[in-house]
Amino acid sequence: MASPTPAPRPDQVSPSTPLLQSDSASTIGPASSRASSIRSLSPSRRRHHYGHTSRAAATSARSLSFASALLSSLCAGSITIFSMYGHIFQERLHYTQFEVNGLSSAASIAMYMPVPLLGYMCDRVGPGPLSFVSALFFAVGYGLAAGVYKREAEAPALGSGRVSEDTGKLSYAAMIAAFVFIGVGTCSMYMSAVATCAKNFGRGKHRGLALAVPIAAFGLSGMWQSQLGSRVFYERFADGTKGDLDVFHFFIFLGVLLFVVGCLGTFGLKIVDEEDLIDEAVEELERSGYLDGSAFLQGSRTADRPGYGAIEQSPLDMESAGILEPHKADDSDSEEEDDNARIKKTFVLNAETRRFLTDHTMWCFALGFFLMIGPGEAFINNLGTVIKTLYPPHLKFVGEPTSAATHVSIVGITSTLSRLLTGSLTDLLAPSPQARHVQITSSGTLERKRFSLSRVSFLLFFAVTLSVGLAALASGWIQNHGERFWVASGLVGAGYGAVFSLTPIIITVIWGVENFATNWGIVAMFPALGATFWGLVYSAVYQSGVEKAAAHKQGGDEDQFCYGSECYASAFWAMAASRQARQLTNRASTLSPTNNSSIVSKRSVEKLYYPNEPHFFRFFVKKFQRRAPLINRGYHFRLHVIDVLVRNFLQEEREGEAKGKKKVVVNLGCGSDVLPWQCLTRYPDACEEGKTMFVDVDFPDLIDRKKRTVLETPELVDMLREVEVPVFEAPASVSVAKEMGASTGTKTENTTTMTENKTTAETAPETIQKPTKPKKSGPKPKDKSKAARAPAPTTAPTGIVLTSSQYVQIGCDLRDLTTLQASLTKAVGGDLSACTFLFVAEVSITYMETPGADAVIQWASTLGDSEFVLLEQLLPSGPTHPFASTMLSHFHKLNTPIKSVDVYPTVQSQVERFRSRQWSDVRVWTLWEAWADKDDTFVNAAERRRLEEVEPFDEWEEFALFASHYCVVRARTVARTQKSQTAVRGIPNGNEPAVPVEKIKVRWDDVPGQRGQRRFAAGTVLPSDTDKKEVKLLNVMGLGTKSRLQNCDVYGRKNDNVDGTEEEEKTAAAPFTFREGGPSTRMCHTIADLGHAQLLVGGRASPSQPLKDCWLLEKNDSGNSEGEWAWKRTHDLPIPLYRHSVTRLGKTDMAMLAGGRGVADIYPDWLLYEPKLGWIRCEIAGDVKPTSVYGATLACLCQNQDSAFSGVYAGGLSDDGLIADQLLAWNLDISNSSKPVVRFAPLQVKSSAGGSNEALSRQLLTRFGASCLPQSQTDFLVLGGVIKDHLLDLEDEILLCSLNGTEITISQRLVPEAANAEAPSHPGPLLLVGTSPVVTSDDLNFVIMGGGATCFSMGTFWNKGISTLELPLPAGARENGSSPATAQAHGWAHEKTVDIIPGEPRSLPIRNPAPNGAEGNVNGNVSVRTQPIPRVKLENAEDFARIVREGRPVVLEGLKLGECVSKWADGDYVAEKVGADRKVVIHESTTPAMDFTTKNFRYVTTEFGDFMKRVEKGDRLYLRALSNKPTEKPAILSEDFPSLSTDFVVPPELALVDERLFSSVLRVSGPVNMWLHYDVMANVYCQIGGSKRMILFPPSDVEHLNFAPGASSSGIDVFSTLFASESTDQSRYLAQVTHPHEAVVAPGDVLFLPPLWLHTATPTSDSSIAVNVFFRDLENGCYAAGKDVYGNRDLAAYEKGRMDVARIANSFQKLPAEAREFYLLRLADELRRKATGGAQ
Repeated sequence: MASPTPAPRPDQVSPSTPLLQSDSASTIGPASSRASSIRSLSPSRRRHHYGHTSRAAATSARSLSFASALLSSLCAGSITIFSMYGHIFQERLHYTQFEVNGLSSAASIAMYMPVPLLGYMCDRVGPGPLSFVSALFFAVGYGLAAGVYKREAEAPALGSGRVSEDTGKLSYAAMIAAFVFIGVGTCSMYMSAVATCAKNFGRGKHRGLALAVPIAAFGLSGMWQSQLGSRVFYERFADGTKGDLDVFHFFIFLGVLLFVVGCLGTFGLKIVDEEDLIDEAVEELERSGYLDGSAFLQGSRTADRPGYGAIEQSPLDMESAGILEPHKADDSDSEEEDDNARIKKTFVLNAETRRFLTDHTMWCFALGFFLMIGPGEAFINNLGTVIKTLYPPHLKFVGEPTSAATHVSIVGITSTLSRLLTGSLTDLLAPSPQARHVQITSSGTLERKRFSLSRVSFLLFFAVTLSVGLAALASGWIQNHGERFWVASGLVGAGYGAVFSLTPIIITVIWGVENFATNWGIVAMFPALGATFWGLVYSAVYQSGVEKAAAHKQGGDEDQFCYGSECYASAFWAMAASRQARQLTNRASTLSPTNNSSIVSKRSVEKLYYPNEPHFFRFFVKKFQRRAPLINRGYHFRLHVIDVLVRNFLQEEREGEAKGKKKVVVNLGCGSDVLPWQCLTRYPDACEEGKTMFVDVDFPDLIDRKKRTVLETPELVDMLREVEVPVFEAPASVSVAKEMGASTGTKTENTTTMTENKTTAETAPETIQKPTKPKKSGPKPKDKSKAARAPAPTTAPTGIVLTSSQYVQIGCDLRDLTTLQASLTKAVGGDLSACTFLFVAEVSITYMETPGADAVIQWASTLGDSEFVLLEQLLPSGPTHPFASTMLSHFHKLNTPIKSVDVYPTVQSQVERFRSRQWSDVRVWTLWEAWADKDDTFVNAAERRRLEEVEPFDEWEEFALFASHYCVVRARTVARTQKSQTAVRGIPNGNEPAVPVEKIKVRWDDVPGQRGQRRFAAGTVLPSDTDKKEVKLLNVMGLGTKSRLQNCDVYGRKNDNVDGTEEEEKTAAAPFTFREGGPSTRMCHTIADLGHAQLLVGGRASPSQPLKDCWLLEKNDSGNSEGEWAWKRTHDLPIPLYRHSVTRLGKTDMAMLAGGRGVADIYPDWLLYEPKLGWIRCEIAGDVKPTSVYGATLACLCQNQDSAFSGVYAGGLSDDGLIADQLLAWNLDISNSSKPVVRFAPLQVKSSAGGSNEALSRQLLTRFGASCLPQSQTDFLVLGGVIKDHLLDLEDEILLCSLNGTEITISQRLVPEAANAEAPSHPGPLLLVGTSPVVTSDDLNFVIMGGGATCFSMGTFWNKGISTLELPLPAGARENGSSPATAQAHGWAHEKTVDIIPGEPRSLPIRNPAPNGAEGNVNGNVSVRTQPIPRVKLENAEDFARIVREGRPVVLEGLKLGECVSKWADGDYVAEKVGADRKVVIHESTTPAMDFTTKNFRYVTTEFGDFMKRVEKGDRLYLRALSNKPTEKPAILSEDFPSLSTDFVVPPELALVDERLFSSVLRVSGPVNMWLHYDVMANVYCQIGGSKRMILFPPSDVEHLNFAPGASSSGIDVFSTLFASESTDQSRYLAQVTHPHEAVVAPGDVLFLPPLWLHTATPTSDSSIAVNVFFRDLENGCYAAGKDVYGNRDLAAYEKGRMDVARIANSFQKLPAEAREFYLLRLADELRRKATGGAQ
């Protein structure tokens, strides 16, 4: 206990509105249901709440926007008919061909160059405003062009002749300006239309068609406008004949039309659910690590980290209440949230733009677009003049004439058809795009298409098509045959349209849709340069023809025309050639999402897991990106396993012939791996020069890039000696990486890259000798590690490209083993037999064709004494396992299938693979086996524990799935030991008679969309009071597709009499709602059915944020609303826990909790939940003690008496990161409810097939993350989870077990067999990880809701729908003879998703009733029930440390405090030891109760001897001893009273107190009460003499006990108020809302007072003497900085928070009083909800 300072402390804060005392709600409605994360803003919550209305409105909005986009696209392409009037400008306005092309080039430049700016505007303000901008530009542009044309065309007719040169220039400049306006208008209208479709439809599987339609419509615009112009807007001569186009009226028509269309688009073009796009972009950016270190998002990092259960999220997971947190519930009155949404949108789009611009592959792609579209634009713009050249004057009437309008239409039609065709075909044939944001697929099977073509293949095909059209024209085949011109215009139109359609589609596939307009705008500006360039080329060729014609007098003086193929042939030959350059550019480009390769993940691991050694991956990675914990852990262990095997090879002392041989480590397919430099750093003694060499091998172009990076990086090259770059002659042909599968591709394991042939100029001789400052030749190349490998030509040298005394680089195709062996021979000095080799292939040769990979393995075995280390994928449970299907689908989508896994899917097949190729000593581990290898080959227990200190990690099931699907092989040609893998260790596979398999029927019911997709939630069954058929299934909270969820899914009985439509099911569904208030968002929690209520216990936000709050879900009995349920806060856990195990005890309302994970440690205790007494620690009796674990299997099977229960406890994860081999029966005795006792007995697995099967069956039973569902008093189900060493086979996931005494038997293994498996929508096998299984009480249906897992970096698998299993009934249930052998499976329908508003309800519950016969002490007329503080005995220091962690008060008995207990009862002895004349400051009171707020006492300085005498007389005095320097340092008994302190001893059980000691205070008092106060530090109150009655209140009661803001003391006299003989309003209120705990401490007792527990004391003897020892239980950074000699200064966070509150309150001062009060109360309630519900 602490008292205040000896002198009165001045108030620090003037009275103000108590923000934390308001009970009003801040959020009412659906918006408040989401987690506080930057991904969960209000729009998605609104859709969730309004259901069908929202979806219908969204569909209508999309349809309207699509129609508006089509209209805009159909009108926007007016500039494409320039060729209709280009020749008229020559004839009427006498423009030269250069001037005509100047106009088209101006329009083209204006149409393309502003596109990035306009796209930027479109992404940030929307397409509507951009459409309005286009309306203005079109109106001005066509109006100006019409005026200039009319003036210039009429000038000769008016007799003025040709206008003056200055006037002509001015008019031409005005015409240029007009076409600039038209170009900008075209760009604006087209961009607004395409961006609308891209964002509204670009995330679906028909994204190609969704984009092709408006793009095609844009092509059609030229067709219908040209036809309209030629048929309506033509000149009419007096004789009735038709003339040329009436340019003036046509321009006026276009100006008016496009102005109207643009205005309509202002209102019609909308992006629907744009917030979702931004949220998904945030998730991807965080998961990739791109946002790491962003100060803008730092506030949002801690609460929703994507790595803690999402691939998300990005490593990014990513999640606390920061600037982007949605604080408001209703968007209509939440300007702050709208501002935050806009801020977030701008930030994310800017981040995406930076990411796009820094991607070098984008620039390659844009260059290709420049070479492709430019000639097409030039052809279309000059189509009219080209047609004029087909008919020289002397052949003017030969053959059928043709017109520009006809061919503009042909170009439009073919362009349109090709756009629609490519959009549709790419959707059907191209591989499914690897979405920028996680797109959840419900299918658990791999969908392989019979035939596939990449979008790049389509692009190349139409490049050839366009080239053929241009070549046909350039060849002269069309000259004098206008009827053939359709061939050129058709082919060019088809190629042009397809390319223009494919390019934006590819951009959406690779770089996403949320920033589409900006990205597309950047790429789209390149064709303007191409069109300008090729337009100038054509103009030069044409004008040359004009001059030649003039020289031969083929035209008049004013004739500006050229006739014949010489006018265009050379220009179009050059354009056709550019098509081939485009194809080469395509092959040179790498279309990949940036920084998304395995090398980036390795860089993340390097920085996090190896902080104390040099980092080398950083030289190959441009920007550090922190990956999600799952990816970090997986890559770390993968790298670590390789490192261990390489280390063993290097450090092994060889004997016999191998002794003294050079050790050579050959990294096959090295990519950007830095293994040589790591080994040189880590194992310098084993890497001595001349004894060890490292060889990197990869394709020539890839190794050449690595060479350049090494030579340009001093940190790399300086570690090497005698560095040389060999001299080469240019080779004729060598091999290089080429596309594998449907498209060209280089593949890193985590990303798609489409790589084509790249030429490298490397012909000049080059030799260097360890440059001290290498010349920088440009940016470092990005990694292309682990590429798919196939031959293709290149000019890069084959063979050794870099040598040093310890390190060599070889550029070689691994299929070219002759070159590889020759290069390797040269690298090692010419004699392979003088070396021993270690070949390393880390997920590299698996991308080769299997025969080629096997040939490499075979070849390596011929090099004498060799070792081979291979790491690649497995399919241990076949390709249909959900993880396997997701993995295979991932690589299939990337067009880089893993080739060897189909041939070698298991550990045994890998063993045989190597043995059959002369490797005599073969060991194969899955990575999951390697993690738990009993020989500690790779990692030991201490190392596994240290990994937990790197970053919080709780993705164990997902890590096990990943590690079970990867294996590491270590093969040797010469065996070093007798241990070789002769058989594969495994688990029962269904063939053992002791473990029979029974197939059970499963009814699967679909759930539309992503509803029901949540994992690590908790399920429960809610029966109806009136009709048990109306039971509801709830799946509460958990992790959703984007973040943790603040809601639950509600399922009801499916009415099989209706067709299953949502509306019919919704109509039949019984109502279900929650009252306001409930738990905050969480996962890894539990729900136990207690009969009358459901008990929700603990859980976590992130792994570093466990929760301790517990809630009861009960039917609302108020009768105000049918089907309403209410959450009520109940007793909190002693410490925050997640992954604990909870089971109901028989049919009682009690529950048992075992284990769990806390903030830092595994909880070792077992707790009994008793509704009145709360959580009570059980005494663990007997010799058998359970291992401390979390995620274990726990079930209560039998209730023997009212106070005896028994059950089973198995598995769980221990602190060494392994699944514990524990299988125990437990027995609980609660005959003394305040001291429950639990005993354990080991269980023996009963099997009739021998010991091996018993061991394997035991392994099946000891799981992590499994569910256990009792079936009878002896039978129970074990479902899902993971086991040690192995992947659970699909046949092993569900076990029906029987317990008989201390024997346990696996009765059956249940294999689900879907009754409707043939249905097209059936999802395939379930992934029993993170599921919420329940058994309905009425018909014993076994129902599985939710579940799924992040499949490493390859996507997330979700269980779709809800599955009901027809279980075989336990034998006990069938003995009555009336029950069938199985339970009939009923269908379930997803009725709704109900939000849970976090925080306690507005109306405070009666927390402290005085029931008749209730336990506890009932005092006075107020009838308040106090909770007795438990009394315990400590066995060791760890017991006390556990009590401190739990944070609950206890009285410690039996501790030895020294001689003080016997000697200090004599006041004269104490006075003598202290010194009778020593001056002390005491409190002197005139009343029995001191009150610090009113200061009803005074401070008096007196001699200690006099003070002790007055206390003995009964004076109301109190001493809180001070230090000898009271203003400088805290009191320490040994320093302040050294003579007295020798009698007092802190017992060894309280070692933690001594280690963290702050102060030790002597307290002496007479008959006076200490006021109610709290201490910020934990302390132990050691009663030495006399006795005291202590009343304690938990910290949550602070709001009811009148503590002023900033004050640590209250003016309430608890003893005269709460325990008064007569009740008052205040005493009745306090009795209802507080939770008093009581203890009487006698001499020798030690009361542990947790920090912030409110307490007061009254003496029960004439005098009292005690020592109060304070210690720091938190990290030092939590305490306020500065002087704190009394130890009662509030924590730093609170002091800062109070300043923030003052600033917040001040910001409302300008508002009217009512508005100020309204909003301050809302903020106060929001803080209150975060306090009671857990700030997330």
